[in-house]
Amino acid sequence: MKIRNVLIVGGGTAGWMTAAALLKLCPHIKTSLIESPDVPTSGVGESTLGQINEFFKLLDLKDEQWMKDTGATYKVNIRFNDFYQKGETWDYPFGSAERVLKTLPHGWMSWFSLNLTRPEKYHRGTFSECFNSVGALAKYNKLSDDDKWWNPWVDSAYHFDAIKFGHWLKDNYCLPRGLKYHTGNVGRFAQDARGYITKAYTDDGREFEADLYVDCTGFKSLLLEQTCGSKFISYHHNDGGSLLNDTAVACHMPHSDPSKEITNSTNCTAIDNGWVWDVPLWDRSGVGYVYSKDFADKPEEELYNYLVRTRGKERADKASMRTIPFKNGKHEKSWVKNVCAIGLSNCFVEPLEATGLVTTHEQITRLCTTLAGREGYTNRAEIDMMNLVADLEIDGFMTFISAHYAFSRREGKYWQTVADDISYNFTEGGLDNLFVKYSAEKHVSYEWIGDPAHNDGVRYIAAGMGFNPICDHTLYLKRLMNNLSEGYDEHYLDEADNTFDEWRKTMYDWTKNMDSSYEYTRKKIYEG
Repeated sequence: MKIRNVLIVGGGTAGWMTAAALLKLCPHIKTSLIESPDVPTSGVGESTLGQINEFFKLLDLKDEQWMKDTGATYKVNIRFNDFYQKGETWDYPFGSAERVLKTLPHGWMSWFSLNLTRPEKYHRGTFSECFNSVGALAKYNKLSDDDKWWNPWVDSAYHFDAIKFGHWLKDNYCLPRGLKYHTGNVGRFAQDARGYITKAYTDDGREFEADLYVDCTGFKSLLLEQTCGSKFISYHHNDGGSLLNDTAVACHMPHSDPSKEITNSTNCTAIDNGWVWDVPLWDRSGVGYVYSKDFADKPEEELYNYLVRTRGKERADKASMRTIPFKNGKHEKSWVKNVCAIGLSNCFVEPLEATGLVTTHEQITRLCTTLAGREGYTNRAEIDMMNLVADLEIDGFMTFISAHYAFSRREGKYWQTVADDISYNFTEGGLDNLFVKYSAEKHVSYEWIGDPAHNDGVRYIAAGMGFNPICDHTLYLKRLMNNLSEGYDEHYLDEADNTFDEWRKTMYDWTKNMDSSYEYTRKKIYEG
């Protein structure tokens, strides 16, 4: 199939990111976009992961170009409050633990051994600051261009207004580069005998032709599912999956004191029947409660109570809330015939861990990589490979997110259901399944714990959720197998304890004179 022109159906963040990438990376292809003037965009995706930096580099986008117009701030960490049990907080910072691991007597095992034997000092919330310099930036809420202990262009991401970002791409990137832009409601399609779309028709009678159609129509998946018949596979517990949540209620909270409320962490707080996201943008925070409608009878009241607790009653009373239903799952194939789906029209897990935007820009990059080769010719083998990677990616994110619930010790019907009643499918994603990695750490090879090349991200979640891959008898066996004296245990633990103390002191000294996240962003972006 020779692809000379592409029609993107649907705007929103997914549509405009796709258009921008095609214009930049596939200039040999004529790109058009048509969006409905009547359909609002979801605008929920306000938090990103570090992979978005690669996407921005492909577009040659600099922070100073777009951040100010989208209310953006920097993000280096995700903070989980009350997920394991009430009153406990743990961090999942970006960046690598490699620098610290090189100085430890037994790698990762050092902290897990201290957590087992000296839990008062090495409680679950200390893991990230012991291993990762970015954990110190998150702990003290500091930022700097000083790259001695981190790479600011890799180990960071963004909070931004997704709707404003889509508008910015449209007005400042896509239209100036010659995108053919149309508005209208696409209502039906013509298909040939093989099922390929030949024309798209608007309600007012206009028709559009393309070699490839990109579906950015959101959850309704107008082209991929409704027209081409790609089956939707649900991840919801009611359909045999591993996830309970299916709805969010969201609001915007203007800052009272930006210097205190703007942080470099996305805050995620578990409450009675789900969790609350709290994303600090420049002039406001995006706050939303993700829950299961099977359990939450009064979700607005639960979110209101969170706002009272974090902002006070006067500010909470002014909140205007909107309800956003969503479906978690994937389509059997993301590219069928001459239709490729991107964004919500393809897949969605839930807002936790910002995987919605990751799957969006990763799918866009895969599409551009396919179209950039072989002078625009594509074949079934390339499409099947792209479908396979997209499928494994979303399955991996599903198990990744499931782990944040599976090991909780919280009480209540909702949390007991996710901990005791839901079955977590270990076969989805094969060896990349997060639960397979947990099992390998705890039951397959004790020595694997000391290997820095494996499972960086797994351990942040494991430590925070109380999953320690060692116990008293494994320490005892380690000593026996290596013919070590009983006094070795204390010597080894003291050595590791001193190493961590020195590292944390180094991190404190490194960050103490840095600007706060607010001051750094103000100087660099908003007053630069």
